[in-house]
Amino acid sequence: MFELHPDLNKKIHLLDMTLCKVLLEDEKHYPWLILVPRRVNVCRLMDLSNQDKHQLIDELDVAQKVLFELFHPAQLNVAAIGNKTPQLHIHVIARTLDDPAWPSTVWDHPVKARYSLKEKEDRIAVILEAFGKFSI
Repeated sequence: MFELHPDLNKKIHLLDMTLCKVLLEDEKHYPWLILVPRRVNVCRLMDLSNQDKHQLIDELDVAQKVLFELFHPAQLNVAAIGNKTPQLHIHVIARTLDDPAWPSTVWDHPVKARYSLKEKEDRIAVILEAFGKFSI
């Protein structure tokens, strides 16, 4: 049975797509989504079936389009690292030229800025509405 890794279970759940759970990182400096394929014992992209790999790419495409449409970033960072959290998860992070970590990685920036309750509610509503515009 699929379960989120405890590290990922702390993130904000937004929605479930066909394959992936979509999570929001509680970091207001960077619009940051995390896609987690709902498959048991999957640590790397190569652990997915070919069908799931194709589905993941389609869902990743939607997540990137959502962040790009909403936030008009200079760059979208997409990463599957897994050094600390071995369950396969893909980070999709909208980066702007004036974000606190630019041009370094977000992991190099020690300051965390959590959403207030109102900011979190607003961010979730906007992102969910944008996801509704795309179909796969």
